[in-house]
Amino acid sequence: MSADIQELNRRYRALLQDRAPWENAWRDLARHFLPTRYRSTNGSYEEYNAPLLNTSLVDASGVLALRTLAAGMQGGMTSPARPWFRLALSDPALHQSREARHWLDQVSERMRTVFQRSNFYNAVHTLYGELATFGTAFLFELADMEHGFRFLPLTAGEYTLDCDARYRVDTVFRRFFMSASQLHQRFGEENLPASVARTAKEHPEQRFPVLHGIFPRGKYNVSSHNNMPFSSVYWLEGANDLQRPLHISGFMEFPAYAPRWDITSTNIYGHSPAMDALPDCRMLQQMGITTLKAIHKAVDPPMSVAASLKSVGLDLTPGGVNYIETASGQNPQAAVPLLQLNPDIGQARKAMQEVQNQIRAGLYNDLFRLIMDGRSQVTAKEIAVKEEEKLILIGPVLERLHDELFIPLIDRTFMLMQRMDMLPPCPEALKGHPLKIEFVSLLAQAQKLVSTGAISQYISFAATTGQLWPEALDTVDVDAVMDGYADYLGVEVGMLRPQEERNDLRTQRQNAQSLQSLQQNLDQCSTLAKTLGETRIHKDGTSALEFLANAFTSQYQEAPPPPEQPLPQQSSSDNTSPHEQQTYQRKQ
Repeated sequence: MSADIQELNRRYRALLQDRAPWENAWRDLARHFLPTRYRSTNGSYEEYNAPLLNTSLVDASGVLALRTLAAGMQGGMTSPARPWFRLALSDPALHQSREARHWLDQVSERMRTVFQRSNFYNAVHTLYGELATFGTAFLFELADMEHGFRFLPLTAGEYTLDCDARYRVDTVFRRFFMSASQLHQRFGEENLPASVARTAKEHPEQRFPVLHGIFPRGKYNVSSHNNMPFSSVYWLEGANDLQRPLHISGFMEFPAYAPRWDITSTNIYGHSPAMDALPDCRMLQQMGITTLKAIHKAVDPPMSVAASLKSVGLDLTPGGVNYIETASGQNPQAAVPLLQLNPDIGQARKAMQEVQNQIRAGLYNDLFRLIMDGRSQVTAKEIAVKEEEKLILIGPVLERLHDELFIPLIDRTFMLMQRMDMLPPCPEALKGHPLKIEFVSLLAQAQKLVSTGAISQYISFAATTGQLWPEALDTVDVDAVMDGYADYLGVEVGMLRPQEERNDLRTQRQNAQSLQSLQQNLDQCSTLAKTLGETRIHKDGTSALEFLANAFTSQYQEAPPPPEQPLPQQSSSDNTSPHEQQTYQRKQ
């Protein structure tokens, strides 16, 4: 193993300088929205484990609003209770194959099972909170045959990032602490410096700062036993005798995801909705402090006490009794309230509530509560009319998450499962054809409900128009409408009948209708025959049925041959030849 640790340290310090302008903002955001997050990894282990709670908070509206946003994103984008993605083929014609769609559904189901059995949903919920607060989040995906799939979310301050020429994150350096015992277990004694190996035996609880870098291979003069596209290097931060790699490995794909809520130009780190709501959150804290002071002064006002009682002291607690000597004829007013306050607490609460609602609106609480409170009752009309503006606002964020988190996540998980032989055999017809990812989460479907609403309106219009002009129904392709609607809703192909079964059912239905019509005609004929047989139309008792039978019978009887007509006599003056006469007779 070899690695230029000095070059890696230089690069890490340069990335820290790029991150420095964001650290104060992250620290302030954490105080108001995520008090238990954010780690400053520039100092010692004691600073790393500094108190996390913000004792100066008097109103937790920002914390609660962010909690609702993170839960709404979890339920609306990656709900563990329902499918939120599926695989498809880029070739539309091949995607219609029953075998292809069945295989894709099997693969999608196995991938969802892998996510379900790992800690993915817990980790991604943490990621949503980080993303909405700091504008940038980070998630490691680790997988092996022994331990399965595991996900490790990092908090702001623990990592530094860099991007490639397309401004996609492809480099991460992180600093964290490990005990001497953990270093011994993770890397082995043979890979530890002598001083650290000795400490692992004598003081196993002592902590050491560890640096970990993942970056494109060849970028920082790193070589190893493999030629994987991405290098992974661990080393200890400290004196020169520690400047050796603890472990060097690699990855076929970048093993981490760093989605940004929104970015400005070529910035590496993103902006968040919490940054927009931070001024309101600060103002709310000041309003809360002022209101509490007013309540305290009204309940426990400052007192005006006679100077002569300074050495005596007064008991101003509720129910306290004080004996005061006064001159004759004077009222004992040794202690009276200095200020008589009657604050309008209701008006103050109303003003605070307006600010609280503004914070909730800035963190999309009204949108997610609409979607989450009544999932089955959310109709296309409600989404299109009432919440179309909010869906437009959240739409760019959803598209960015698809591009920077979900698509790379599903792509890499698919490749890992393929290398670990966890996928069903691929049909021969599908080999070599590219796949694509379709998202069917609750929020993605909420955006698609506008399209399904158009389909519903068209069908209703066609049904209404068809009552006046039946030709209007001829314009509707039933199979195309039903398949398209099911595709918008994310219905699996296993729940739909193939085209061959549909054709067979329609043929059986037509045959049954024909038999039913024939049976009805036979029943009508039987009834008519009985009626005709019972109807007498002659004095001799002949029925109408017998009369009709005789009439049809006589119509088809053979008619007598016509009498033979003599051939015309030809006069002697006729000059026709015998052959012409025979021809004439034959014609006659």
